[in-house]
Amino acid sequence: MKQPMSLEDLGIPDYLGTYLDFLDFRVVDAEPGFVRMEMPLNRQHTNTMGMAHGGIIMSMLDIAGAFSAHMHSDHDQVSITVSQNTNFIRPVTGEVLVAEGRVVRRTGSTAFTESHILDPSAGDNREKQLCAQGQCVVRLRERDRAKAQ
Repeated sequence: MKQPMSLEDLGIPDYLGTYLDFLDFRVVDAEPGFVRMEMPLNRQHTNTMGMAHGGIIMSMLDIAGAFSAHMHSDHDQVSITVSQNTNFIRPVTGEVLVAEGRVVRRTGSTAFTESHILDPSAGDNREKQLCAQGQCVVRLRERDRAKAQ
């Protein structure tokens, strides 16, 4: 496994104090069209039953898809999710949530991505670790142009 990377290393500036900062995840692997992130599950990320909150899971699916598209693009671009579909399979109950995202297809300024949420505490079998899956359609825009819209 590669060393954790900062968001600045990935060409994602100005994240301090944002929702990305609140989630407290780290990127542990990234290459064109793929990203793997780990996030410690703290109490503020859980529901009243002690499981990862569905909103956190959807956020991490979204971010994994957007980051995989970002890694497949010019780093002066931002990834903006225009559509997301989520399937919840089983609860995340471990102390660490893993999110993986990959680009399935890229056409011009649009990327179609697929993301997975894994719970490593569920054992060595990837099928047992799978907690949620998502698909996103992501629009890639130049950073300055995205801010103006």
